[in-house]
Amino acid sequence: MSSNVLSERNVILRLEFSIADAVHQRGLVPVLAAAIGAWWHRPRVPIDLPNYLRADVGLPEEAEPIQWHSLPAVSLIPPKRGRSVP
Repeated sequence: MSSNVLSERNVILRLEFSIADAVHQRGLVPVLAAAIGAWWHRPRVPIDLPNYLRADVGLPEEAEPIQWHSLPAVSLIPPKRGRSVP
């Protein structure tokens, strides 16, 4: 049994050739319109997806929301000091 594994470079070259071929056959504007349409209608992750399902599809766990009332009152940005003149 042989395995037909494509290198990453080979895949990129094939993709570039396919895009160039599509632009040559259909024109730049229809190809761009199709690409934008595909991006716009891409599948999106549901907001309430549980962590065990997120792990199944390779997504990181959902981050805890920031609770502004729990942030420290001390500023994390150091105060601006005057310029020292040499």
